Formats: sequence, structure tokens, C-alpha cells
Amino acid sequence: MPENERHIGAMVKGALIGTLTGSGEVGSAAIDAVRKIVVTAIRGTADVTTELTRSAGEIAGTAVTTAGELGADVTAALTTTTRGVIHAASDVGGDLGSTARAAARGAIQASNEVGGDLGQTAVAVVRGSIAGTAHVVGDVGHVTEQAVRGVLEGAGALGDTALKTVAHALQTGIVESRELVSAAVKKHQERAQ
Repeated sequence: MPENERHIGAMVKGALIGTLTGSGEVGSAAIDAVRKIVVTAIRGTADVTTELTRSAGEIAGTAVTTAGELGADVTAALTTTTRGVIHAASDVGGDLGSTARAAARGAIQASNEVGGDLGQTAVAVVRGSIAGTAHVVGDVGHVTEQAVRGVLEGAGALGDTALKTVAHALQTGIVESRELVSAAVKKHQERAQ
């Protein structure tokens, strides 16, 4: 793992620990903390998209492991962290789809390593990608597709059972995210007027 990824991962872990132990939940403070950490670390690098994509998986994995270590809500931490990474990608001009895809793969890998629920992890990272993209008025359809591809790629690397578990969770969980997609479309339409 490159030194920059370890550094970003450690800073994100610190921010999540501070948020989770301070309030017991993750929310807008964690989104902003993750965004600031990533923007500071990535801004000024030669290839923003490559650095961001490289770091996104580590950051999502850090959210999974940190919340698990603290006994906190892993899905909430992952959703919030993914939103922060998407906000950061938007801030530095990175590719939102590549960022979501890398975050999704990293989240699935970390969830598998700690014995987490792969289905819940998949739904959380996709929801975070959708919500983050809606907030920055990005292409929700493209980012959702990339996040779904990322979780399916990550699960596929673990075998057929993991892939089937994740695919089923996405088929049922993404339906539950319909309100996020509707909100993103409405927000985009309002800004276009």
C-alpha cells in the first residue's frame, strides 16, 4: 500500500473515531471531515483521478474496520464516508464514477476481511455514492452504475456465494434507495432551470 494511502487511511480513521466516540453516530461532521482530509491529500497531485481512485478503496475499507472495532453502525459509517469521498472527488475535479467503484471494491474487501455482512456493505456503499453524487449534482445514474459494478467486482473476487449474496442485497436494497435517486433527479432539474 502506498504511503499516501496509509496516511489518508489513518487520518480518516482518526476522524471517524472522534466522531463515533464523541456523538455515537456519524453524520455531516464526518462527511465534511472525510472530504477535507481527502481534498487536502489529493489536491496538487499530478493525476488527481488516479490518486483519488487509489485512495477511495482504502478509505471505504477504513470506515468498515474502524466502525467494527468501535462496535458502531458499520453501514452508517460506510455510507457517510462514501459520501465524503464523493464530495472530495467533486471538489478536486476527480471522476465520481471511478471513485465510487474503487470505494465499493475496498468496502467489500474490508467487510470480508472482518467477517461483515457483504450485502449490507454493498447497499451502504451504493447508497453513500448515490447520496454524495446527488449532493454535488453529479450524474447519479453513472455513479450508481459504477458503485454497483465495484461491489459486484469485489464480491466476484470472493466467489460465487459472495457474488450471489451481494447481487440479492443490491436487488432488494437499491429499490429501498429510490427516494435518494428521486431527490437527486429533482435537485438536478431545479439547478438546470
